[in-house]
Amino acid sequence: MTTVFGIVGDPIAQARSPEVFNALFQARDIDAVMVPMHVKPDDFEGALEGFRRMKNLGGLVVTVPHKFAAAQLLSGSSHRVSIAGAANAIRPTETGWVGDLYDGEGFAIGVEANHGSVAGRRCAIVGAGGAGTAIALALIDRAAAEIRVWDLDQARAETLRERLAAYTTIPIIVGPPSLSDDIAINASSAGMSPSDGLPFEPACLRRGALVCEAIMKPPKTRLLVEAEKLGHPIQEGRHMLDCQVGAIWQFFGLQP
Repeated sequence: MTTVFGIVGDPIAQARSPEVFNALFQARDIDAVMVPMHVKPDDFEGALEGFRRMKNLGGLVVTVPHKFAAAQLLSGSSHRVSIAGAANAIRPTETGWVGDLYDGEGFAIGVEANHGSVAGRRCAIVGAGGAGTAIALALIDRAAAEIRVWDLDQARAETLRERLAAYTTIPIIVGPPSLSDDIAINASSAGMSPSDGLPFEPACLRRGALVCEAIMKPPKTRLLVEAEKLGHPIQEGRHMLDCQVGAIWQFFGLQP
């Protein structure tokens, strides 16, 4: 019987996980498929109840805006989920769902592979949701010098600051990216649509600051295009997924 995996989100058209995992299933001759699942926030808990009844469901990748809701419905989780209050990979067990959070690890591994260590660097994150929280934790674990968080919902940014400050002695500041930052990251949804405004102005950054995306589609957002024009090194959002696939693969219990 084919094992079914899914990625659950709203919207879901931007998700790259199906193409990545399905290519691996085919290359490794595994009878499995990953499909996109469009679920509205009010229907998320009910959808999970239904998914658990599927005997051939292997697990789910969870994306915007369900990561926080997923964490609240778990019977078991990692320390990353406990601190961030968000999960982006869950699988069914006899007693409920278990979950973990790999977005931050994937992002940080990608930065280190392409642009060097984040240790000692000042980092700004726009977007205080699940992806932004996960990225902040990964940067803290890698000894970033400072974390600056920003969100259109300033109360949300302050809540994230408080949560992170309880976890680390690294300075956590609420504010938009600035000239003092070495790395500026868009972890918000701004940029998925061509009509979206910029999450922040790359011109506000110092010369040579790294500009990163968490958005995977389009591959090169307007933010990255504008940053490149100004001479900034960039990192596309695909690295965040590509560099966490191995960890999610193992979490789902797939063969190495």
